[in-house]
Amino acid sequence: MSEKKPVAAAVATLVFDEKRLLLGRRVRQQVFEGWQCPGGYLSEGQSIEQAARNYCLEKAGVEIMDMEPGPYTNNIFSDTPLVRHTVSLYQVARLHRVLNIEKFENREMQWRWFDLQALPSAQFLPLKLLLEQYDLRQFAGI
Repeated sequence: MSEKKPVAAAVATLVFDEKRLLLGRRVRQQVFEGWQCPGGYLSEGQSIEQAARNYCLEKAGVEIMDMEPGPYTNNIFSDTPLVRHTVSLYQVARLHRVLNIEKFENREMQWRWFDLQALPSAQFLPLKLLLEQYDLRQFAGI
């Protein structure tokens, strides 16, 4: 019997600007995996809120001033050679500002604001599952 690995916890932030959502390109080993919110893995001893703030600033150059807990997704990546299982814990942010324009305009990540009614079809699995399970308008405050 094979030993089961623990499920990894990821943190992502739904950064809203009125009716728009901030998304960046998820690229792993030079392969585009889809659009996703800023985020990453939760480190031992780190709060979800602090991880969310750190990833927004580190990856997108966006400072989050106010956030609240949001939804979650249970992600089973079965289309990869090694099945991966993660849980994405989302935070919701509506008050923010771009602090690092170079990170925000990064060519690889290509951070963009997408209208909630016109999100890109190429989505990283956690975002795809999130959109299947939730109406993001309830989190955007509209």
